[in-house]
Amino acid sequence: MLDYAIAVETVTTSKKDNLILNVDGCVAVCFVDLMRNCGAFSPEEAEDYLNMGVLNGLFVLGRSIGLIAHYLDQKRLRTGLYRHPWDDITYLLPNLAQGGSGGAPGNEGRVEVSL
Repeated sequence: MLDYAIAVETVTTSKKDNLILNVDGCVAVCFVDLMRNCGAFSPEEAEDYLNMGVLNGLFVLGRSIGLIAHYLDQKRLRTGLYRHPWDDITYLLPNLAQGGSGGAPGNEGRVEVSL
């Protein structure tokens, strides 16, 4: 199964350099292989669990534990949670940066989209 995923990565990276098989993809492939071949599940049970998306919980759990670890580390260091500078992540369209937001207070940086 991992060989197949690596072969898929070869195809995707030929289309775009950043479409790599990351650690989450490797873990997912290994768990699918494990569920299908460990003998604890019938083929139907394994497919049912995979189709239900039960492995998504594994990745949510890992992200949650990481967030909690960052929070506890910041508490231990007696510092606040890191906040990236707002002006480094904010993107204003050129007309908005020149005050083209309609002039109403509170509308700074708002973009209205018409469908």
